[in-house]
Amino acid sequence: SEMCIRDRVEAAQNMLVIRCMVGMAQAVCASLDSMHWPGFVGTLAGDDTIFIVCRTDTDATNSQEEFRKLINR
Repeated sequence: SEMCIRDRVEAAQNMLVIRCMVGMAQAVCASLDSMHWPGFVGTLAGDDTIFIVCRTDTDATNSQEEFRKLINR
């Protein structure tokens, strides 16, 4: 699913916004949900954007860093 994520992952307080390839957000979101990330409260997918509510600001920042590592492989 990291191949479907574009170059934008932004954290704002306890939330993340991830930009995906057009039409892939729901598939990526389903994949993230199946991974049961402990810091995530819930996810919501549009066509090319994923919105994630994290438990804490720190969870959001740490998750942002992890996603950026995946993107830059």
